Order: sequence, then C-alpha cells, then structure tokens
Amino acid sequence: MTDLLAETLASPLIPAIGLAVGATVVALWLAAAWWAYRDAARRAGSAYVGLLASAWIVLSSPFLLPLSLAVYGMARPQHTAAEHRSRRLVAQLVDQLEAADGERCPSCRSTIDPTWLRCPSCATWLAQPCSHCGGWSERSLEICPWCGSEGRDAPLVVQLQPVEVMGQPRKRRGRPSRRQASLGETRDLRQPWRVAGMADARAATADARTPIPARAR
Repeated sequence: MTDLLAETLASPLIPAIGLAVGATVVALWLAAAWWAYRDAARRAGSAYVGLLASAWIVLSSPFLLPLSLAVYGMARPQHTAAEHRSRRLVAQLVDQLEAADGERCPSCRSTIDPTWLRCPSCATWLAQPCSHCGGWSERSLEICPWCGSEGRDAPLVVQLQPVEVMGQPRKRRGRPSRRQASLGETRDLRQPWRVAGMADARAATADARTPIPARAR
C-alpha cells in the first residue's frame, strides 16, 4: 500500500494536476475581484466603491473566496445607479403630470376641484371646519387661516328634512276617470240632437207667429 502511494506521488501527472488546480483557483479569484469591481462601480456609480469591493475579494485570499462573495452579495445595493436615475426621472415626470392635471385626492389619487369639501370617489374629507368661526380649510392645516384658532371640528353631513306646509294638500290634476270620459262622450253625442231639436222648435214658433192670409172670396 505504501509502495503504491509512493509510486502515485512520484508520477509526473500529480504536479501537473496540482498546478492546473492552483492556476484555476487563482484565475477564479482574480475574476471574482474584477467582477466585484465592475458590479460595485455599476451599482454605486463610483469607481472608488468598485475598488473597495475588489480589494475585499483580493484580501480574502482564494481560500475564503466563497465566504467573501457571499458577504459582498448581501452588502451590495439592490439596484444600479442607472435604475435609480430612471426611477427618479419617472417620479418627477409623474409629479409634473399630476401638477398639470390639477389637485388629486390624497387617498385615491383621483382628480378633484380645489373648492370641494369631500372627494366624490372615495368619500374622503378634503377640508375641515373651524370650531370657532366655522370656516372650512384644508385638513393638513393645524390653525384656522380665517380666525387663527387651533380648534378644529370633525366634518359632518347635515341631513335636511322636508318641511310640511300647513293647510290642505293641493289636488293634483290627473287623467280623467273612465266614468268621466264616458259621460263626456255621451254629452258630445247628445249635443247635436239637442241643437237640432231647438232649431226645429224655433222654426215651429216662427211659423205659428206668421199670420195666415185670408182665402179669397
């Protein structure tokens, strides 16, 4: 067994394999240091931060390379500097668009009118009355801008009750009933006969009043 081990170690392949493994480890170590430099500089937007990350990988030695990479992965920023700039530009653009559209509700972000007291979309109160003078102002204000008082009342909705007028209720004009309609039709049907009878009576009276001429003798 000892002879076999001695022959194996004396083989020229063992030093070559050891050299190849060592060169691979060193190459991975240097590649990790270069990657840490590029990644840190891209995420922080500064070359000095990249140099610090690369120095951390180099000082950790190849034996502690997995541990140093794990620590760097937890400490590095989650987003790159370019992503931060793009998000900031998008946020500024959104703010400009909202300012151009007008004021928005702080709760649902829907467009509102500055004179409204309550948001019609989510029913959030946009103003609050003063307990001293009763003037309405924005809810974010701690002091009433009208009288300077610090007391604020909770906004309430006043329910208006209908007022009954004293006296008899006014009758509504509706459609005539079926009986009234039939009576009206009967009157309309009888009217021509009544007019015709009155005309005949007047004609008979006129004939009676006319003197009859005497017969010739």
